[in-house]
Amino acid sequence: MKAGLSARRWVAAFLIAMAAAHAVVAWKERPQIARGYGDFSSLYTSGLMVRCGLGHRLYDRREQWRLQQGLFPEVAIRRGPIPFMRPPFEALFLAGFSYFAYTTALAIWSAVKLALLWLTLWILKRSAPLLSVYPVWAETILCLGLFPMFLDFYQGQDAVLLLFLVALAFRSLTLERDGMAGLYLGLALFKFHLTLPLVMILVLAGRRRVLAGFVPTALALMGVSCAIAGPSVLYLYPAYLLKLNHDAGAGMVTAQSMPNLRGLLTTWVGSAPYPGPIHWALLPAALAAMGYTAWAWKRKSKAGMAALVPGFSLALAATLLTSYYAYCYDMTLLIVPLLLVGGGFLARGEMSPSTRKLLSAAALLLICTPLYWALSLRLNLLCLPMLLLAAGLILALKATVPATS
Repeated sequence: MKAGLSARRWVAAFLIAMAAAHAVVAWKERPQIARGYGDFSSLYTSGLMVRCGLGHRLYDRREQWRLQQGLFPEVAIRRGPIPFMRPPFEALFLAGFSYFAYTTALAIWSAVKLALLWLTLWILKRSAPLLSVYPVWAETILCLGLFPMFLDFYQGQDAVLLLFLVALAFRSLTLERDGMAGLYLGLALFKFHLTLPLVMILVLAGRRRVLAGFVPTALALMGVSCAIAGPSVLYLYPAYLLKLNHDAGAGMVTAQSMPNLRGLLTTWVGSAPYPGPIHWALLPAALAAMGYTAWAWKRKSKAGMAALVPGFSLALAATLLTSYYAYCYDMTLLIVPLLLVGGGFLARGEMSPSTRKLLSAAALLLICTPLYWALSLRLNLLCLPMLLLAAGLILALKATVPATS
């Protein structure tokens, strides 16, 4: 017990040091951030367009470029706009930030995300039988030592918002409120490429009542999007994303920079902007991963909460690994399984020592910020520690037994 507590303290000390290093980097880069070099410039522009009644031109790259040139004239490295890739309903949410100057809006956005991160950790602690080593405020600081979390704040991205909604969905599942879980996941459709596979896994795993909340929410948000950008957005938006995916240098993350299976496959089939052969392998892999995760989880349904914890964690890992589009900040979703691994999950008696070692090794690799810096040009290799984590979660799920009363 003392050895485990000592190891957690070493990990905490390391993450505090990484959080301090991230703070130093952000402080040094603050002039560039204030000028609009981060991804928040795209989110801010989209909110401004909606506020000014330009929702019908939300995916017009020439209009995006015109506004971004006016808003961020000191950004010299761009030859085109940072494209807005979210559905219109998120732009409506972002419109409120456009009432403020860019730097003020970014500061408010960062404060909101910090509060959401604190709430996420508080929710997760109430949702699972975790061993509480540190208070929530301290764990919030530790999470800022994770590189994906740092990158999300540094770029002004929205991954923390997705994490918050996923945590709410997980909490609802633990309370057998599957409809509410579906509602929260419906609100998370601003990253539909990550939300839809997760919902499919839940449905296939026997949590079909999720659809009672998910479907109405999705339809309502579709209606909001049509009201903002016009009914034509239903076909213009997919065409817009497809064109961005094909175009080199369009502001999209290239496949070889993605920490998922798609990114890893570029090692063998090339790093073109749209490597066609990958798609023939990726779709079957995604379907197989979703199907297996749901099957393995459903088999242990009688174990209740004991199976929900590794099952939901595996669903998140499988979703990220087989996603079509992901970037490093999307790995913030792994905070859920990482908290479980670091907060008492490994102490379960039915788990073998080899499974504990596998999960511990995967967790240590995923929290190691120097590894992310070392792989800055080969972020696709981050898929490997995620595969280790998924393998450990599979073994942990297999070992799950129903709780005895």
